[in-house]
Amino acid sequence: TCLHCPITPIYHGRFFAIPLENVLVDIRTQVVQGAQHITFGDPDFFNGPTHALRITRALHREFPDVTFDATIKIEHLLKHRHLLPELKELGCAFIVSAVESINEDVLRHLNKGHTSANVAEAFDLLEEAGIPLRPSLLPFSPWETLESYIALLTFFEERRLVEHLDPVHFSIRLLVPPGSALLDASDSSEWLGELDEGAYTYQWQHPDPRMDELQRKVAALVEQSERLKADPIETFFHIKVLALAANGQDMDVLSAIERYGTRKALPHLTESWFC
Repeated sequence: TCLHCPITPIYHGRFFAIPLENVLVDIRTQVVQGAQHITFGDPDFFNGPTHALRITRALHREFPDVTFDATIKIEHLLKHRHLLPELKELGCAFIVSAVESINEDVLRHLNKGHTSANVAEAFDLLEEAGIPLRPSLLPFSPWETLESYIALLTFFEERRLVEHLDPVHFSIRLLVPPGSALLDASDSSEWLGELDEGAYTYQWQHPDPRMDELQRKVAALVEQSERLKADPIETFFHIKVLALAANGQDMDVLSAIERYGTRKALPHLTESWFC
């Protein structure tokens, strides 16, 4: 029921289980063509944890060398933490989760169902289970602040988690397509603009002009970095330089990279993917 998710206004919190054999037929077809890894594209794999384990157990029995990843909500990772060791044994290479922000006001407006403390706990749980958490972010919304954006960057830097996500996540701006559940929010009139039919989204401006300008700069930076195949860690710290500059602060990039220390090599998709 996350309010910015395009699935919410269609399914209204309901979910439908695809029969086990149907899923296995799809997997067999892909493995025959050479697939060695399966991505479960369900927007939240643990809406039905019993069914999810039934599928992954069958996958592992039939194809023990094939790995997989899945998308699981932060709140479900905490609720079903006892299942994480088995997921690892069954071949789970990483888990995607729509973290979005660590700003409590943003999380409340999006009806995410988790807190910033929950996010930190989920990272710790998955590290203990040996499964990397790859979060997706939505750092540019009407409720994020420049200070909380910098705090988000600091969260990943201080916890040595920068390798867990692709730089593009620090550039994502809220989209509000026609039919979005956000349109029914009680405060939408305070920030919602006109519909841009060509872009298929309602326009909005941040109350702090520095945030809109920062989003444009970060988006341009990560696009250029992707074209040049730049080091993601270096890109991250250049993003932080932009954020600090917007707040009248500065930072030495080379010193920050040196302080960050040893890099981790984590499994990930070759194309950026986010919920």
